[in-house]
Amino acid sequence: MGSNQRHPVEVRVSIPENENSEQSSFMTEQKKKFKLASLEAQKQASESSSKAKPLIQSVPSALIDMKQDFSKCFEPRLVALGPLHHRNRNLEPAEHSKLKLAALFALENEKTEDFLFQKIKLEIISLKECYYPKAIEGYDDEELAWMFFVDGSAVLYTVHHYIREDIKLNIKADLLALAQVDLFLLENQLPYRVLQILIFLTKDPVFWEASVAEFIGKNLITNVERGKKSRDSTSKKDGTDYAHLLHWLREQHLMGNEQKRSSSMIGKLLLKLGDSRRHRKTFRSIKELKESGIYVVPSKTNNLRNIHFDCNFFGRLRMPRLLVDDATASRFINLIALEMCPDFENDFGVTSYLCFLDTLIDKAEDVKELRATGMLHNYLGSDEEVADLFNRICGELVPDMNMYKEVTENIHKYCNNQWTTTVAQGYYTHFSSPWTFLAFLGAIIGLALSAIQTYTSLADNK
Repeated sequence: MGSNQRHPVEVRVSIPENENSEQSSFMTEQKKKFKLASLEAQKQASESSSKAKPLIQSVPSALIDMKQDFSKCFEPRLVALGPLHHRNRNLEPAEHSKLKLAALFALENEKTEDFLFQKIKLEIISLKECYYPKAIEGYDDEELAWMFFVDGSAVLYTVHHYIREDIKLNIKADLLALAQVDLFLLENQLPYRVLQILIFLTKDPVFWEASVAEFIGKNLITNVERGKKSRDSTSKKDGTDYAHLLHWLREQHLMGNEQKRSSSMIGKLLLKLGDSRRHRKTFRSIKELKESGIYVVPSKTNNLRNIHFDCNFFGRLRMPRLLVDDATASRFINLIALEMCPDFENDFGVTSYLCFLDTLIDKAEDVKELRATGMLHNYLGSDEEVADLFNRICGELVPDMNMYKEVTENIHKYCNNQWTTTVAQGYYTHFSSPWTFLAFLGAIIGLALSAIQTYTSLADNK
């Protein structure tokens, strides 16, 4: 082989080991996340979306960002229930009270704490499925089972004796009010199955569950008869499987008899002559509706969907009555949070109701009009505070536009009819108060007396 023969050149390309390892680590992590998402998707597909219960979880971050003014409404102020706030040091003083209440529950039903704890522990696997894994990853099965036993027993004993107005409860009124608010926070829920297990172990399960149902009824936002039973039955329907008490409270707000009334022949004709497509005369407040001849009439139902419009000549907007007090903001914002949970398939019934109500309440004078009709009961403070509360709660919320579609269309038809608006404006101008009516009546009497005097004078001259 000649000396001038060339040998092939060996080229070596060095690949940094770090880059390879980083790519491998990245893909491993992504595949792990994808596998977890795939398992969740399979589980979701295997369940009926309309029947699936929402998991107990944190408030959606989107709502927290939108409602920073209401951030305190998402956190318990007195007592932690369940694992999400269990280790909050600010709530530790209530832990001893819960133990005493749980002991009283066991004593009243002649059961030992170990018996009740073991019954909960038997179902701990299924109870853990009521939460996202990350929410309970710091708890073992025994700790969770003991927590469910203590919290569930304390809740049942408190609710039962609160409903019975029993002096055995021995809790100050202000603390009881705070605990009642904490009981309906999204992040402070216990699986309803925990309460069912404990109720079944009581001496009279029907009696104890009836207490829970009555407690739900007393906490309805539409129950203005403070301290009395709600107008619609709140007994738990057979086969109804609630995720927790807040879920039951939401469903109860959307149940009840429909109280729809038909318009008269004249009313139907007036609506037919109106044009719902013309939105130049859209309504923005109760005051504007009243000026157009529409009056709010409170209905005797708790169903927030039960809002209807009918008319004879003047229009009537029929709505459930509403109680506004110190707990209203917390109750509404947590019901909204529940409806926004990504795993909860629902029709946004409470959110849609609030958005509709927000179109009616613009200023304090609108709240005043609603109070005058008996539709709104204000235990919060001034009318300005109530108007501001609804304006702040409802900003940026997305309702179901079809829920009150027929109502809004009929209101637009009525408001876009020149006959109804002309007569209504005349009535509102001259007869909206007793003084204007008396002035009008005085003018008529004055004209009548003048006519009689003139006639008498002419008769005398003859």
